[in-house]
Amino acid sequence: MMKKFKMEENAVDLKSLLKLSSSKESMFVKQGVSEERMREHLDELRKLISFFREYPDLFVDFCKGENSTFKFYDYQRVFLRCVMRHRYVYATYPRAFSKSFLGMMALSLRAVLFPGSHLFVTTGGKDQAGSITLSKIEEICKLLPFLHNEINWNRGATTTGKNNVIFKFKNGSVIDILAARESSRGQRRTGGLMEECILIDQTALNEIIIPTTNVSRLLPDGSRDIKEVVNKSQLYVTTAGWKNSFAYSKLQELFIQSVIEPEEVMVLGGTYEVPVKEGLLEEDFIDTLKLSGTYNEDSFDREYMSKWSGDAENAFFSSEKIDKHRVLLQAEWEFTGRSSRQAYYVLGVDVGRFECTTEVCVFKVTPQPNGAAIKSLVNIFTYDAEHFEEQAINIKRLYFKYKARAVAIDGNGVNTI
Repeated sequence: MMKKFKMEENAVDLKSLLKLSSSKESMFVKQGVSEERMREHLDELRKLISFFREYPDLFVDFCKGENSTFKFYDYQRVFLRCVMRHRYVYATYPRAFSKSFLGMMALSLRAVLFPGSHLFVTTGGKDQAGSITLSKIEEICKLLPFLHNEINWNRGATTTGKNNVIFKFKNGSVIDILAARESSRGQRRTGGLMEECILIDQTALNEIIIPTTNVSRLLPDGSRDIKEVVNKSQLYVTTAGWKNSFAYSKLQELFIQSVIEPEEVMVLGGTYEVPVKEGLLEEDFIDTLKLSGTYNEDSFDREYMSKWSGDAENAFFSSEKIDKHRVLLQAEWEFTGRSSRQAYYVLGVDVGRFECTTEVCVFKVTPQPNGAAIKSLVNIFTYDAEHFEEQAINIKRLYFKYKARAVAIDGNGVNTI
Protein backbone atom coordinates (compact mmCIF):
# COMPACT_ATOMS: atom_id res chain seq x y z
CA MET A 1 0.00 0.00 0.00
CA MET A 2 2.87 2.34 0.78
CA LYS A 3 4.41 1.88 -2.67
CA LYS A 4 1.07 2.46 -4.34
CA PHE A 5 0.50 5.69 -2.39
CA LYS A 6 3.94 7.02 -3.31
CA MET A 7 3.42 6.18 -6.97
CA GLU A 8 0.08 7.97 -7.11
CA GLU A 9 1.48 11.02 -5.32
CA ASN A 10 4.49 11.26 -7.64
CA ALA A 11 2.29 10.60 -10.68
CA VAL A 12 0.16 13.59 -9.79
CA ASP A 13 3.26 15.74 -9.54
CA LEU A 14 4.46 14.65 -12.96
CA LYS A 15 1.04 15.14 -14.47
CA SER A 16 0.79 18.65 -13.14
CA LEU A 17 4.33 19.36 -14.32
CA LEU A 18 3.69 18.26 -17.89
CA LYS A 19 0.11 19.61 -17.82
CA LEU A 20 -1.29 16.61 -19.61
CA SER A 21 -4.98 16.87 -20.27
CA SER A 22 -7.48 15.09 -22.47
CA SER A 23 -9.99 16.70 -24.75
CA LYS A 24 -12.46 15.65 -27.39
CA GLU A 25 -10.16 16.77 -30.19
CA SER A 26 -6.88 15.29 -28.92
CA MET A 27 -5.80 12.83 -26.28
CA PHE A 28 -2.71 14.89 -25.36
CA VAL A 29 -1.96 18.60 -25.47
CA LYS A 30 1.75 19.36 -25.67
CA GLN A 31 3.02 22.10 -23.40
CA GLY A 32 6.48 23.65 -23.28
CA VAL A 33 8.70 22.39 -20.48
CA SER A 34 11.70 24.46 -19.46
CA GLU A 35 14.87 23.14 -17.87
CA GLU A 36 14.17 25.18 -14.73
CA ARG A 37 10.75 23.62 -14.28
CA MET A 38 12.21 20.14 -14.73
CA ARG A 39 14.94 20.77 -12.15
CA GLU A 40 12.35 21.88 -9.61
CA HIS A 41 10.84 18.40 -9.70
CA LEU A 42 14.04 16.44 -10.33
CA ASP A 43 13.93 14.47 -7.06
CA GLU A 44 10.32 13.45 -7.65
CA LEU A 45 11.11 12.47 -11.23
CA ARG A 46 14.02 10.28 -10.11
CA LYS A 47 11.78 8.42 -7.67
CA LEU A 48 9.01 8.07 -10.24
CA ILE A 49 11.29 6.74 -12.99
CA SER A 50 12.87 4.28 -10.54
CA PHE A 51 9.39 3.09 -9.65
CA PHE A 52 8.37 2.71 -13.29
CA ARG A 53 11.49 0.64 -14.00
CA GLU A 54 10.16 -1.86 -11.49
CA TYR A 55 6.53 -1.55 -12.63
CA PRO A 56 6.67 -0.93 -16.39
CA ASP A 57 3.03 -1.91 -16.86
CA LEU A 58 1.96 0.94 -14.58
CA PHE A 59 4.18 3.27 -16.63
CA VAL A 60 2.19 2.28 -19.71
CA ASP A 61 -1.10 2.70 -17.84
CA PHE A 62 -0.03 6.18 -16.77
CA CYS A 63 1.17 7.35 -20.18
CA LYS A 64 -1.44 5.79 -22.47
CA GLY A 65 -4.09 8.36 -21.63
CA GLU A 66 -7.59 8.12 -20.23
CA ASN A 67 -9.23 7.49 -23.61
CA SER A 68 -6.99 4.59 -24.63
CA THR A 69 -8.64 1.19 -25.11
CA PHE A 70 -5.38 -0.70 -24.58
CA LYS A 71 -5.14 -2.85 -21.48
CA PHE A 72 -2.79 -5.51 -20.16
CA TYR A 73 -3.79 -9.04 -19.23
CA ASP A 74 -2.57 -10.15 -15.82
CA TYR A 75 0.05 -12.55 -17.16
CA GLN A 76 1.44 -9.79 -19.39
CA ARG A 77 1.99 -7.56 -16.38
CA VAL A 78 3.86 -10.39 -14.65
CA PHE A 79 6.04 -10.96 -17.71
CA LEU A 80 7.02 -7.30 -18.10
CA ARG A 81 7.85 -6.91 -14.41
CA CYS A 82 10.01 -10.04 -14.47
CA VAL A 83 11.92 -8.86 -17.54
CA MET A 84 12.53 -5.36 -16.19
CA ARG A 85 13.74 -6.67 -12.81
CA HIS A 86 16.07 -9.45 -13.99
CA ARG A 87 19.16 -9.41 -16.17
CA TYR A 88 18.54 -12.88 -17.63
CA VAL A 89 15.06 -14.17 -18.47
CA TYR A 90 14.10 -17.37 -20.30
CA ALA A 91 10.43 -17.69 -21.29
CA THR A 92 8.93 -20.81 -22.89
CA TYR A 93 5.46 -19.94 -24.11
CA PRO A 94 2.99 -21.59 -26.53
CA ARG A 95 1.40 -20.14 -29.62
CA ALA A 96 -1.12 -17.29 -29.17
CA PHE A 97 0.66 -16.21 -25.99
CA SER A 98 1.68 -12.89 -27.63
CA LYS A 99 5.29 -13.68 -26.68
CA SER A 100 6.82 -11.74 -29.60
CA PHE A 101 4.64 -8.74 -28.76
CA LEU A 102 5.66 -8.89 -25.10
CA GLY A 103 9.34 -9.30 -25.97
CA MET A 104 9.32 -6.20 -28.17
CA MET A 105 7.27 -4.29 -25.59
CA ALA A 106 9.89 -5.08 -22.95
CA LEU A 107 12.70 -3.91 -25.25
CA SER A 108 10.84 -0.67 -26.09
CA LEU A 109 10.20 0.14 -22.42
CA ARG A 110 13.85 -0.49 -21.57
CA ALA A 111 14.87 1.84 -24.38
CA VAL A 112 12.62 4.58 -22.97
CA LEU A 113 13.38 4.13 -19.27
CA PHE A 114 17.14 3.56 -19.75
CA PRO A 115 18.34 6.37 -22.07
CA GLY A 116 21.36 5.55 -24.20
CA SER A 117 20.70 1.79 -24.28
CA HIS A 118 21.63 -0.13 -27.42
CA LEU A 119 19.40 -3.19 -27.67
CA PHE A 120 19.20 -5.87 -30.37
CA VAL A 121 16.85 -8.54 -31.69
CA THR A 122 18.16 -11.77 -33.18
CA THR A 123 16.72 -15.09 -34.31
CA GLY A 124 17.52 -17.87 -36.78
CA GLY A 125 17.63 -15.52 -39.79
CA LYS A 126 18.22 -11.79 -40.29
CA ASP A 127 15.12 -11.35 -42.47
CA GLN A 128 12.95 -13.01 -39.84
CA ALA A 129 14.40 -10.84 -37.07
CA GLY A 130 13.81 -7.69 -39.12
CA SER A 131 10.25 -8.69 -39.96
CA ILE A 132 9.37 -9.42 -36.31
CA THR A 133 10.99 -6.21 -35.03
CA LEU A 134 9.34 -3.98 -37.61
CA SER A 135 5.83 -5.45 -37.36
CA LYS A 136 5.72 -5.59 -33.55
CA ILE A 137 7.08 -2.10 -32.92
CA GLU A 138 4.67 -0.64 -35.47
CA GLU A 139 1.84 -2.50 -33.73
CA ILE A 140 2.93 -1.18 -30.33
CA CYS A 141 3.19 2.38 -31.63
CA LYS A 142 -0.37 2.23 -32.96
CA LEU A 143 -1.70 0.96 -29.65
CA LEU A 144 0.41 3.33 -27.55
CA PRO A 145 0.99 6.69 -29.30
CA PHE A 146 3.29 7.91 -26.51
CA LEU A 147 5.86 5.27 -27.53
CA HIS A 148 5.57 6.44 -31.13
CA ASN A 149 6.48 9.94 -29.94
CA GLU A 150 9.62 8.59 -28.21
CA ILE A 151 11.10 7.39 -31.52
CA ASN A 152 13.02 9.70 -33.83
CA TRP A 153 11.28 9.22 -37.18
CA ASN A 154 13.46 11.71 -39.08
CA ARG A 155 15.18 10.56 -42.25
CA GLY A 156 18.58 9.10 -41.50
CA ALA A 157 17.61 8.18 -37.94
CA THR A 158 15.07 5.36 -37.92
CA THR A 159 15.40 2.84 -40.77
CA THR A 160 12.64 0.38 -41.64
CA GLY A 161 14.07 -1.40 -44.66
CA LYS A 162 13.52 -5.09 -45.31
CA ASN A 163 17.04 -6.14 -44.35
CA ASN A 164 17.98 -3.19 -42.15
CA VAL A 165 15.72 -2.25 -39.24
CA ILE A 166 16.92 0.42 -36.80
CA PHE A 167 14.75 2.35 -34.35
CA LYS A 168 16.47 5.35 -32.80
CA PHE A 169 14.86 6.97 -29.77
CA LYS A 170 14.97 10.66 -28.90
CA ASN A 171 16.78 9.85 -25.64
CA GLY A 172 19.69 8.18 -27.47
CA SER A 173 18.52 4.56 -27.17
CA VAL A 174 18.61 2.23 -30.17
CA ILE A 175 16.82 -1.01 -31.08
CA ASP A 176 18.14 -2.86 -34.12
CA ILE A 177 18.60 -6.38 -35.48
CA LEU A 178 21.78 -8.40 -35.09
CA ALA A 179 22.40 -11.26 -37.50
CA ALA A 180 23.73 -14.48 -36.00
CA ARG A 181 26.68 -14.66 -38.40
CA GLU A 182 30.31 -13.65 -38.76
CA SER A 183 29.53 -10.12 -40.02
CA SER A 184 28.24 -9.23 -36.53
CA ARG A 185 31.59 -9.81 -34.82
CA GLY A 186 33.05 -6.80 -33.05
CA GLN A 187 29.76 -4.93 -32.64
CA ARG A 188 28.64 -3.69 -29.22
CA ARG A 189 25.22 -3.79 -27.57
CA THR A 190 23.81 -3.25 -24.07
CA GLY A 191 21.47 -6.24 -24.19
CA GLY A 192 19.06 -8.01 -26.45
CA LEU A 193 16.18 -10.32 -27.26
CA MET A 194 16.74 -13.86 -28.58
CA GLU A 195 13.45 -14.44 -30.42
CA GLU A 196 12.61 -18.13 -31.02
CA CYS A 197 16.00 -19.13 -29.66
CA ILE A 198 15.43 -22.76 -30.72
CA LEU A 199 16.32 -21.55 -34.24
CA ILE A 200 19.61 -19.88 -33.27
CA ASP A 201 22.87 -21.69 -33.88
CA GLN A 202 24.78 -22.48 -30.69
CA THR A 203 28.19 -21.44 -31.97
CA ALA A 204 26.90 -18.17 -33.41
CA LEU A 205 25.13 -17.26 -30.16
CA ASN A 206 28.05 -18.09 -27.87
CA GLU A 207 30.87 -16.76 -30.03
CA ILE A 208 29.24 -13.81 -31.83
CA ILE A 209 25.95 -12.61 -30.28
CA ILE A 210 26.53 -12.78 -26.51
CA PRO A 211 30.05 -11.24 -26.64
CA THR A 212 28.53 -8.08 -28.15
CA THR A 213 26.90 -7.32 -24.78
CA ASN A 214 30.19 -6.74 -22.97
CA VAL A 215 29.64 -2.97 -22.71
CA SER A 216 27.52 -1.18 -20.08
CA ARG A 217 25.19 1.76 -20.66
CA LEU A 218 26.88 5.15 -20.55
CA LEU A 219 25.30 7.40 -17.89
CA PRO A 220 24.79 11.17 -18.40
CA ASP A 221 27.80 11.96 -16.22
CA GLY A 222 30.05 9.71 -18.34
CA SER A 223 30.24 6.87 -15.82
CA ARG A 224 28.87 3.33 -16.07
CA ASP A 225 26.93 1.29 -13.52
CA ILE A 226 27.69 -2.39 -14.14
CA LYS A 227 24.96 -3.41 -11.67
CA GLU A 228 22.24 -1.84 -13.81
CA VAL A 229 19.85 -4.59 -14.91
CA VAL A 230 19.84 -3.47 -18.56
CA ASN A 231 23.58 -4.11 -18.93
CA LYS A 232 24.46 -7.48 -20.51
CA SER A 233 20.76 -8.36 -20.38
CA GLN A 234 19.56 -11.45 -22.25
CA LEU A 235 15.91 -12.22 -22.93
CA TYR A 236 15.16 -15.64 -24.43
CA VAL A 237 11.62 -16.13 -25.79
CA THR A 238 10.63 -19.33 -27.56
CA THR A 239 8.22 -22.19 -28.02
CA ALA A 240 9.35 -25.57 -26.70
CA GLY A 241 11.68 -27.65 -28.86
CA TRP A 242 13.85 -30.73 -28.40
CA LYS A 243 15.69 -31.72 -25.24
CA ASN A 244 18.91 -32.55 -27.05
CA SER A 245 19.15 -29.01 -28.47
CA PHE A 246 21.26 -26.05 -27.39
CA ALA A 247 18.12 -24.07 -26.48
CA TYR A 248 17.14 -26.69 -23.88
CA SER A 249 20.69 -26.78 -22.46
CA LYS A 250 20.54 -22.98 -22.11
CA LEU A 251 17.22 -23.31 -20.31
CA GLN A 252 18.72 -25.80 -17.86
CA GLU A 253 21.71 -23.53 -17.31
CA LEU A 254 19.58 -20.49 -16.50
CA PHE A 255 17.20 -22.54 -14.35
CA ILE A 256 20.10 -23.65 -12.14
CA GLN A 257 21.44 -20.10 -12.09
CA SER A 258 18.01 -18.80 -11.04
CA VAL A 259 18.28 -20.90 -7.87
CA ILE A 260 21.73 -19.52 -7.10
CA GLU A 261 21.02 -15.93 -8.14
CA PRO A 262 17.24 -15.38 -7.97
CA GLU A 263 17.63 -11.61 -8.24
CA GLU A 264 19.51 -11.93 -11.53
CA VAL A 265 17.74 -14.77 -13.35
CA MET A 266 14.10 -15.65 -13.96
CA VAL A 267 12.67 -18.65 -15.84
CA LEU A 268 9.06 -18.45 -17.06
CA GLY A 269 6.66 -20.82 -18.78
CA GLY A 270 3.01 -21.20 -19.70
CA THR A 271 0.48 -23.38 -21.53
CA TYR A 272 -2.37 -22.67 -23.94
CA GLU A 273 -4.75 -22.51 -20.96
CA VAL A 274 -3.58 -18.97 -20.12
CA PRO A 275 -4.49 -17.36 -23.50
CA VAL A 276 -7.71 -19.39 -23.52
CA LYS A 277 -8.66 -17.98 -20.12
CA GLU A 278 -7.87 -14.45 -21.28
CA GLY A 279 -9.81 -14.87 -24.52
CA LEU A 280 -6.81 -14.69 -26.84
CA LEU A 281 -7.33 -18.27 -28.03
CA GLU A 282 -10.58 -20.13 -28.60
CA GLU A 283 -10.95 -23.40 -26.73
CA ASP A 284 -12.85 -24.84 -29.71
CA PHE A 285 -9.70 -24.38 -31.80
CA ILE A 286 -7.73 -26.55 -29.36
CA ASP A 287 -10.44 -29.21 -29.36
CA THR A 288 -10.40 -29.24 -33.17
CA LEU A 289 -6.63 -29.78 -33.17
CA LYS A 290 -6.94 -32.74 -30.81
CA LEU A 291 -9.70 -34.34 -32.88
CA SER A 292 -7.83 -33.94 -36.16
CA GLY A 293 -6.78 -37.11 -37.93
CA THR A 294 -3.23 -35.77 -38.23
CA TYR A 295 -3.03 -34.91 -34.51
CA ASN A 296 0.41 -35.55 -33.07
CA GLU A 297 0.68 -35.56 -29.29
CA ASP A 298 4.38 -34.67 -29.16
CA SER A 299 3.90 -31.76 -31.54
CA PHE A 300 0.91 -30.50 -29.54
CA ASP A 301 2.89 -30.73 -26.31
CA ARG A 302 5.68 -28.61 -27.80
CA GLU A 303 3.49 -26.00 -29.49
CA TYR A 304 0.73 -25.56 -26.91
CA MET A 305 1.85 -27.17 -23.62
CA SER A 306 5.46 -25.86 -23.60
CA LYS A 307 6.78 -29.39 -23.06
CA TRP A 308 10.20 -30.12 -24.50
CA SER A 309 10.35 -33.36 -26.50
CA GLY A 310 13.19 -35.81 -26.84
CA ASP A 311 15.18 -38.44 -25.04
CA ALA A 312 15.42 -39.05 -21.35
CA GLU A 313 18.14 -37.07 -19.68
CA ASN A 314 21.59 -38.70 -19.57
CA ALA A 315 20.54 -41.27 -22.19
CA PHE A 316 23.53 -43.08 -23.70
CA PHE A 317 22.13 -42.74 -27.24
CA SER A 318 20.15 -39.85 -28.66
CA SER A 319 17.21 -41.23 -30.65
CA GLU A 320 16.70 -37.81 -32.24
CA LYS A 321 20.21 -37.79 -33.72
CA ILE A 322 19.78 -41.39 -34.87
CA ASP A 323 16.49 -40.54 -36.60
CA LYS A 324 18.11 -37.54 -38.25
CA HIS A 325 20.77 -39.71 -39.91
CA ARG A 326 18.74 -42.85 -40.62
CA VAL A 327 17.51 -41.58 -43.97
CA LEU A 328 18.04 -43.86 -46.97
CA LEU A 329 18.97 -41.87 -50.03
CA GLN A 330 17.98 -44.77 -52.32
CA ALA A 331 15.88 -47.55 -50.81
CA GLU A 332 15.59 -50.96 -52.49
CA TRP A 333 12.06 -52.31 -52.78
CA GLU A 334 12.84 -55.71 -54.32
CA PHE A 335 15.67 -57.98 -55.38
CA THR A 336 18.18 -56.26 -57.64
CA GLY A 337 21.54 -57.39 -58.95
CA ARG A 338 22.85 -53.94 -59.78
CA SER A 339 25.71 -53.70 -57.30
CA SER A 340 26.92 -57.31 -57.40
CA ARG A 341 25.64 -60.66 -58.66
CA GLN A 342 26.87 -62.30 -55.50
CA ALA A 343 24.86 -59.97 -53.22
CA TYR A 344 21.97 -61.42 -51.27
CA TYR A 345 19.36 -60.23 -48.77
CA VAL A 346 18.61 -61.10 -45.17
CA LEU A 347 15.45 -60.09 -43.29
CA GLY A 348 15.54 -59.16 -39.60
CA VAL A 349 12.12 -59.21 -37.94
CA ASP A 350 11.14 -57.73 -34.58
CA VAL A 351 7.69 -59.15 -33.91
CA GLY A 352 5.19 -56.79 -32.37
CA ARG A 353 3.01 -58.10 -29.56
CA PHE A 354 0.33 -56.51 -27.40
CA GLU A 355 -0.59 -53.67 -29.79
CA CYS A 356 3.04 -52.96 -30.80
CA THR A 357 4.14 -52.64 -34.43
CA THR A 358 6.20 -55.26 -36.23
CA GLU A 359 9.43 -54.00 -37.82
CA VAL A 360 11.12 -55.77 -40.74
CA CYS A 361 14.65 -54.61 -41.62
CA VAL A 362 16.00 -55.59 -45.04
CA PHE A 363 19.79 -56.02 -45.15
CA LYS A 364 21.83 -56.40 -48.32
CA VAL A 365 24.99 -58.46 -47.93
CA THR A 366 27.76 -58.01 -50.51
CA PRO A 367 30.65 -60.52 -50.14
CA GLN A 368 34.19 -59.19 -50.61
CA PRO A 369 37.23 -60.98 -52.06
CA ASN A 370 39.13 -60.25 -48.87
CA GLY A 371 37.71 -59.63 -45.42
CA ALA A 372 34.17 -59.44 -44.14
CA ALA A 373 31.17 -58.80 -46.37
CA ILE A 374 29.61 -55.33 -46.63
CA LYS A 375 26.22 -55.22 -44.93
CA SER A 376 23.81 -52.37 -45.74
CA LEU A 377 20.33 -51.56 -44.50
CA VAL A 378 18.31 -50.95 -47.67
CA ASN A 379 14.73 -50.72 -46.37
CA ILE A 380 12.47 -50.92 -43.30
CA PHE A 381 8.86 -52.05 -43.29
CA THR A 382 6.46 -51.33 -40.45
CA TYR A 383 3.25 -53.28 -39.88
CA ASP A 384 0.56 -52.31 -37.43
CA ALA A 385 -0.53 -54.68 -34.68
CA GLU A 386 -2.12 -57.68 -36.39
CA HIS A 387 -2.81 -61.34 -35.76
CA PHE A 388 0.33 -63.49 -36.00
CA GLU A 389 -1.09 -65.15 -39.13
CA GLU A 390 -1.30 -61.78 -40.91
CA GLN A 391 2.23 -60.90 -39.78
CA ALA A 392 3.51 -64.24 -41.13
CA ILE A 393 1.89 -63.55 -44.51
CA ASN A 394 3.53 -60.11 -44.75
CA ILE A 395 6.94 -61.52 -43.87
CA LYS A 396 6.54 -64.33 -46.44
CA ARG A 397 5.71 -61.81 -49.16
CA LEU A 398 8.90 -59.87 -48.43
CA TYR A 399 10.86 -63.15 -48.37
CA PHE A 400 9.88 -63.93 -51.96
CA LYS A 401 10.11 -60.30 -53.08
CA TYR A 402 13.76 -60.00 -52.06
CA LYS A 403 14.65 -63.68 -52.64
CA ALA A 404 16.03 -63.55 -49.13
CA ARG A 405 18.63 -66.14 -48.10
CA ALA A 406 17.51 -66.04 -44.45
CA VAL A 407 14.91 -64.56 -42.11
CA ALA A 408 15.87 -63.89 -38.51
CA ILE A 409 12.79 -63.51 -36.28
CA ASP A 410 13.40 -62.06 -32.82
CA GLY A 411 17.06 -63.01 -33.10
CA ASN A 412 17.85 -61.66 -29.64
CA GLY A 413 15.03 -63.63 -28.03
CA VAL A 414 11.31 -63.11 -27.54
CA ASN A 415 10.39 -60.36 -25.09
CA THR A 416 8.01 -61.39 -22.39
CA ILE A 417 5.77 -58.71 -20.89
